[in-house]
This record gives sequence, C-alpha cells and structure tokens, in this order.
Amino acid sequence: MHPLPVSSQPLLTTPANKFIPRSTTVRNYIHFTNLGRAGRSSGTLAMNSTPNPALGTEDFAVGDKDAVVIVDHGSRRQESNLMLNDFVDMFRARTGYRIVEPAHMELAEPTIKDAFGKCVQQGASRVIVSPYFLSPGRHWKQDIPALAAEASKEHSNIPYIVSAPLGLHELMVDVMNDRIKYCLRHVAGDVDECTVCAGTGKCRLYP
Repeated sequence: MHPLPVSSQPLLTTPANKFIPRSTTVRNYIHFTNLGRAGRSSGTLAMNSTPNPALGTEDFAVGDKDAVVIVDHGSRRQESNLMLNDFVDMFRARTGYRIVEPAHMELAEPTIKDAFGKCVQQGASRVIVSPYFLSPGRHWKQDIPALAAEASKEHSNIPYIVSAPLGLHELMVDVMNDRIKYCLRHVAGDVDECTVCAGTGKCRLYP
C-alpha cells in the first residue's frame, strides 16, 4: 500500500453543531479508484482527487451501508482512550455518517476486530478503516492492514479499505496554532486547562 495523494484545495469547515449533507459537489471532491482485488486485501482502494465523470459519484461516496472505523494506537492511560470516543462522536455528528466505531490498534479495547464486527452487526456492506495517525509509518503500512485483514476473515463477504492517515493538511496548522495560543493563555492565568491537559499539570512554564 502506498501513500495516497491529498488535494491541495482546502476543506470547507462548519460549526461543530452543524454538518453539511453529502451533496453531489462534496462527492465530486474525492473519488475512489478500484485497484483490483488481491487475496485478503480485497476491497483495498486508492484515493484520486481528480474527478472522473465516467466513474459516476454514488458508488464512490460514504453511504448508509458504509461503516467507518477510526483507529488510534491505544494507550494504557484510560483518559487517552476515552478521547477517541469523543472524537468519534464529533466525527459522526459533523459528517452525518450512520455507522462510525472507535478502535485501538493495541493496548486497549475495542480492537479493530471488535469494531469491524460491530459495524457488520449494524448492517455495513463495506468498512472503511481510517487511521487516527499523523504520519504514514509502519503502523499504517503494516500493522493496521494486517489487523484489518485478520478482522475481515470472519466477514469474507464484506470489502474494506484502509484509508490514508491524517498526513499534511493546511487545517493541521490551524489546530496546532490554536493549541499553542490556548496553552499560553492558560500559563498567563486567563483560562483553565484544556481538556487534553486537564488534571495533568503539564501545561506550565519550566523550570
């Protein structure tokens, strides 16, 4: 599996309590091109940011029968694992996708196998495994695909895809800048600790 190209066009954002329905315009933004089937990796797809009218749009969008499994590394710290649940709730509310499940690659439950099975129980006919990782390292290239393949063995009629990690995106700059500014405000005594740092005492000036 190779890194997937990302469009240089910025994504549109909406308020946290509102989402935009998946219109034809949105569906035309990202298309999936079938690379063919090969063993347990059947259903693996690659992203193509160039619209191709000949392919149509409906089959290449996330639909009601599609499921998204968002996978992080997993931690021995329960607060970190619970944060993924919060992100999944935000993702589901923002996108309107019907079936979205959290999973941890290791160290915590639910596992990718657990989440895959839960998606099938909810009627999924295709599973999109989306790594909640920044970089396309070993976990994305080897570990997560292997765990997804193992999970699919009990559901051989369900195709799946392991999508690209977060990677580089202009909006990531905004997220980091927002974190920096908030932490500086906290150090200055203007705001409480954010939910990430809450109770840890890590956000302070050293020494």
